[in-house]
Amino acid sequence: MAHVTAASDQKQDGANDAWKKYDVRKSPFIELQSPFTLREAIKMVILFPFFIPRTVIGISACIVLASLSYIAALGWPLEKPFPKWRRQLVVAASKLARLVLLMLGFNVRIHGWRNVAKGRQIGSLAIFNHSTWVDPILMMWLFAPSGVSKASNADLPLFGTCIKAFQNIYVPRGGKKVTVSGKNISQAIADRAKDRRFPMLCMAPEGTCSHGRCILQFYKGAFVPGVPVLPVLLTYDDSCHNPAWVIVNEGWSWVRMMHQFWNTVEVTILPPYIPSEAEQQDASLYAANVRKLFADKLQVPLVDQSIPEYIALCDQGVRVSWDGRRLIAPPGVLDADDCTDLTRTKQD
Repeated sequence: MAHVTAASDQKQDGANDAWKKYDVRKSPFIELQSPFTLREAIKMVILFPFFIPRTVIGISACIVLASLSYIAALGWPLEKPFPKWRRQLVVAASKLARLVLLMLGFNVRIHGWRNVAKGRQIGSLAIFNHSTWVDPILMMWLFAPSGVSKASNADLPLFGTCIKAFQNIYVPRGGKKVTVSGKNISQAIADRAKDRRFPMLCMAPEGTCSHGRCILQFYKGAFVPGVPVLPVLLTYDDSCHNPAWVIVNEGWSWVRMMHQFWNTVEVTILPPYIPSEAEQQDASLYAANVRKLFADKLQVPLVDQSIPEYIALCDQGVRVSWDGRRLIAPPGVLDADDCTDLTRTKQD
């Protein structure tokens, strides 16, 4: 037992050392590879006349989508499956998400759509790699699914109404309780995944966004039920502008996105991954194997980072300059090699 404890302590010390010498330039939450250029400035001048009309059309589509979703959910307990007409209205509303994507300038290329039918047939849970706020809009258009979302999203203007109609499972934040029959998250996910009267459940097991050139740690929630998963691989073209929702100025990032001649996303839907008996019994093993599948298919590395590192960087005030070329941080946070000690907080 003493040997096990010593090994565990050594591993923990190693993790702490990694946190104390964290290379910010290599962080999956920092984007420095798609800087603002003169070419992009010229594109902004050319495309600016289309910016306001596209924005108005996109917002109008969201309003119609939200209105139809509101009608579909009106007067119905969301923990119960929708009658056919309500669900059909939600599916019809979700198609407006394609118009939103079009107004954002996205060209969507889809591969492996035939695998969706098989996934629905066997009761799969769809999972995708997460890098931008565009992902949920894309998933809404493709699958009209239920999702797992933080509870505060239900209160968002427009999108909150849409989320309710898609009968999501809400992750509690700030002491809020789960809104699905008071069950804990894992049990709520397990029950929903096995209940085919509801829409396909769709989750991002990374739990947060990266710059899209790696796979973060997977949380186990999607794998606890032991049901098959339908891997959905998303690849965004970041050659001009990376739409990743990392540590960025959100408004400026959106403006840059709207002033590209086009934005491209590749959607590759793999055959359903059916877990072995060992994976059904061990959610950690199941998650690790599917995570490796994502990394292999996308040809990107696995990175053992997640929300704690993101929060630590935010707490220290680390960010990127408006032109996407330089790191900015309060005095003393970054050393000469642009590394930081993530065990420190901004208050320290």
